Amino acid sequence: MRFPAVFCVLSAALLALPTPAAAQDEYNINVPKDIVILQSTRDYAAALAGAKQAAARLHRPLQLAGNRPNKALGLSASQAACDGDGYGYPCYTPRGTGDAQDSDYISVEFSNGYQGFAKGYYIVVAALVPPRPAALRQTMARIRRAYPAAYAKRTAVWFGCMH
Repeated sequence: MRFPAVFCVLSAALLALPTPAAAQDEYNINVPKDIVILQSTRDYAAALAGAKQAAARLHRPLQLAGNRPNKALGLSASQAACDGDGYGYPCYTPRGTGDAQDSDYISVEFSNGYQGFAKGYYIVVAALVPPRPAALRQTMARIRRAYPAAYAKRTAVWFGCMH
């Protein structure tokens, strides 16, 4: 049985569309994400205050992952956490790294951890979403009610082994 050319072209086009399941088929790759930013500053205390305020205004949890300012890396987990995870101290794992999961909570991140970002900034992040217009539009609509100046920036996060 021969399939019409139109069917073959449509099938090929559908197979080429990215899907969440297809992204999970590959491992040890950079996965594109849109990161929603509420604030950026070189002052950690200002970023932390902004993150606490955002958590309250957006009714989202504040998750700092135990990170604190660090002169060498910008942010770092504690020495015990770094050692426990098999890293040397200081260590910093940017949001989404390892599992590349979408997330909807407030955090303070360090810009050096993200591809394409200006270096040396603490950023207050409200979400990490897949690079799909509908997902980003829905997230931005909710966030911009409280933070009209919020913006999204495309980056890539590591999906794979961390050691």
